[in-house]
Amino acid sequence: MSLYKPYYPSRSVEKRTQELPVTEFDILKASHRFLREDAEEAGSSSTNNAWNDQLAKKYYDSLYREFALCNLKHYKSGNFALRWRTENEVLDGTGETTCANMRCEYHRPHSASNDLPPLLSTLELPFAYEEHGEVKRALVKVVLCPGCVKKLMWKRNREKRLSVKGKDVDEGNGDTNDKTVHDEDGSEPGDDSGSGKRQGIRPRRSRSRSPRSRERKRSRREIRRSSSSLKRRDGETAS
Repeated sequence: MSLYKPYYPSRSVEKRTQELPVTEFDILKASHRFLREDAEEAGSSSTNNAWNDQLAKKYYDSLYREFALCNLKHYKSGNFALRWRTENEVLDGTGETTCANMRCEYHRPHSASNDLPPLLSTLELPFAYEEHGEVKRALVKVVLCPGCVKKLMWKRNREKRLSVKGKDVDEGNGDTNDKTVHDEDGSEPGDDSGSGKRQGIRPRRSRSRSPRSRERKRSRREIRRSSSSLKRRDGETAS
């Protein structure tokens, strides 16, 4: 039994097992809502998490919900993220006089590029999201540059192009099936009354000759001619 030593957990393991303290940021992440309604606020006042809801509502009231900022990182899958603007972003004009895409070069009001900013367009997006196990929908205004508008509409335009190509392929297959196969002289298959064809006579096929075969035939002809000329000379000498 002396070989078996008791196991004492190290301090790092004890630190991992200890519960981390809950911060205000964790409370905001758990109880924040993209859009709040009066009925939800009235129902949450009777619960035990009243203080958490009050903290989330205080942060919600500090946001400006006229225009939203977006993240188009996964635009090819058709998914994008939205959030409301803070006071500093409203004062700088971020998301209203600049592009709302946080990954765009024209997002910051003081861009490093010396080029003129592009013309911005205001869009009203149908935003569907899942929050606390419920699927919700809302219309959100977003200001985007032409490049980010293309990214936002990339998946929809791609689906339209694929549907149009599929329709064209189906129409082409239908046209080929409806067409009747005709012979070279215009007669339908099974019709023996051709203008230039006779029964029992096989048409002559054109064979493509390669230059090697031509050279071989030429060499054979020259050999035959030389052999015939030699035979004539032998006959003349014998006579």
